[in-house]
Amino acid sequence: MRLNHGTKGVAMLVALAFLLIAAGVMTLMSSRVLGEIKHSADDASIVQSLMLARGGINVGGSMLSGPIRDALEVIVEEKSQTGPWVFGNTGASSNATQPHTKSLIEDLDDVAVALQSDVNDLLCNEVLTPQGSEAEISLRIYVTTQAACGHPLPEEVKLPGGRFVSGQARTGGGNNVEQVYAIPYVLVSEGRVGEGKRNVVIQGEYQFAIGGSSFAKYALFTDIHTTAPSGGSPGTEVWFGKNTLFNGPVHTNNFFRFQHNSWFGDEITSAGCNSPQITSCLSNNFSKQGASFYGKGFVAKGSLNSPTNPSYSNTYGTHAPQLNGGVDWSSSYVSMPSSDVDIANAAKDQGLYNNANSGDIYSLTMWAANSSGVAVSSGAEYQYIEMCVTSSSCTTYRYDENMALQKFNGSTWSYHVTNDGITLNGSSDAHKFNGVIYTTRDVLRFRGPSRSPAGSTSASAAPAALASFAQVNVSANRHIRITRDLKYEDRPCTGSLYRNTSGVVVSPTCDNLAASNVLGIYSQIGEVLVGNGYGDTTLNAPNNIEINGVLMSSTDEVRVENHSSGSSRGTLNLLGGIIERYYGAFGTVNSSTGAAVTGYSRSFTYDERMAGGLAPPYFPTTQLPDVKSVAMLSFGQREQLY
Repeated sequence: MRLNHGTKGVAMLVALAFLLIAAGVMTLMSSRVLGEIKHSADDASIVQSLMLARGGINVGGSMLSGPIRDALEVIVEEKSQTGPWVFGNTGASSNATQPHTKSLIEDLDDVAVALQSDVNDLLCNEVLTPQGSEAEISLRIYVTTQAACGHPLPEEVKLPGGRFVSGQARTGGGNNVEQVYAIPYVLVSEGRVGEGKRNVVIQGEYQFAIGGSSFAKYALFTDIHTTAPSGGSPGTEVWFGKNTLFNGPVHTNNFFRFQHNSWFGDEITSAGCNSPQITSCLSNNFSKQGASFYGKGFVAKGSLNSPTNPSYSNTYGTHAPQLNGGVDWSSSYVSMPSSDVDIANAAKDQGLYNNANSGDIYSLTMWAANSSGVAVSSGAEYQYIEMCVTSSSCTTYRYDENMALQKFNGSTWSYHVTNDGITLNGSSDAHKFNGVIYTTRDVLRFRGPSRSPAGSTSASAAPAALASFAQVNVSANRHIRITRDLKYEDRPCTGSLYRNTSGVVVSPTCDNLAASNVLGIYSQIGEVLVGNGYGDTTLNAPNNIEINGVLMSSTDEVRVENHSSGSSRGTLNLLGGIIERYYGAFGTVNSSTGAAVTGYSRSFTYDERMAGGLAPPYFPTTQLPDVKSVAMLSFGQREQLY
């Protein structure tokens, strides 16, 4: 589906490029140089056609870094499903794990062939000059020796096969192991003005870095799209209704159920597995490729009345999800993590590690503050972390933007020793905190600073939990309970995603995407919980809680505790995403009025930085590769007069 997104930008790229080209031509025409050669119409048309051809080269570069990059990402993902061609990928044959073998080169050639087809689809039917203009631009990109837009590769040009450039084998370790591959390319741009025609040919290498695709990229991910089974009974079906709003990517390995007009601003995908098993689809049964509609039942993708905008009306109303970002009813199956060993090892290495011998973590508190430890909402000098194994046995750490971890010794701060016991002598040798906090047990109270005044029902009363430079991954093998607001000092978005009284969906303003603070909360075999319904108030989250971060439970739910008891707790405002095995419940509503009865109402805003590749440190990655970046290297340019 990303290729579809990419084609939307082709016309804009071409229009902008042509404006630049036209401006250049006008400038040249008004210059003294052109005045001197104006007596020769042929010379003038040759000069203008050369500028057009060079402008076409700029358009080609924009295409390679934009829509063609998106097409490449889809191909790389699909290729990984049919055969693990990524160097060192688990399950690859022995010869495929070496970077210069025939197997790897053949796989890269297959990628190039598929990419050539997409490149032709993007370019061949595009009009690169306005209608009625005498100027013409013809643009072709070759990544194989096949014809491009009906034109063979220039005879004098040689195009070798792809190659492995650099990187390490994928052993599963490391924060984000990346590998670089290259596919040679030839870009041919022709400009014509009247009888004048010039040709510019660039030959180079299209290099792309591949890394693990982070689960943080999803606004919502479920393995099975029901609530978790309970007491021997299966989970409850989850329906996307009129209050369902997501402005980021949504995926399930199962299938979705729609009621009324749920709204999706980005791509929505489902694998259609009948029985997802965390790491695989049971019996490879993908019989649920399609969706259910309220009162209609399940409809297979081939029987949908519209594959891109299905709509069914019955006595229960019209059930037509608004799929503004495209949909794929048979997308790739995405396995959930089966182990947190990499995160634990990262915590042992350069993070903070708590083992089972210490028991559960009573509380883990984080706040952005000045050098005196006073919590602030802006201008933080340090990120503070307090870890308590009992209510009175606590250890406090802090670090600044240089990431040198300090430990409080009762009256003074000293640079923390590495986890292997080596004593450090000064800040230049200090333990560089990698952002990972891990425990083999539960985190009973995970929280930011208290609201001021105490008892306030607004999250605006809480200072920031994460300093502008802080990037943290709080992980537990078991449960993590959130009991206070967790806010960024430097928010990437303002406002929230909501449907106004006229039924129009209003999106937040995300104009601070350079913000770097990010939080991940991850549980391997437990749940990520929002505290609710306890007599011990320290275990309860406040009303109208705000959470900035990506929340993930590999084998269970992200949910509100005791969601169906008590009274309404207001709104849970999330800026980030949720990844979970089952769809966790947050509250209950009045079926007639839609008003909240118990628990929290949902207000989710996707953190758009995650789509750009940002993720919490050592956050789990999918088995699908992700194109992290592309680069166009030019080995030479030739201009030719016809």
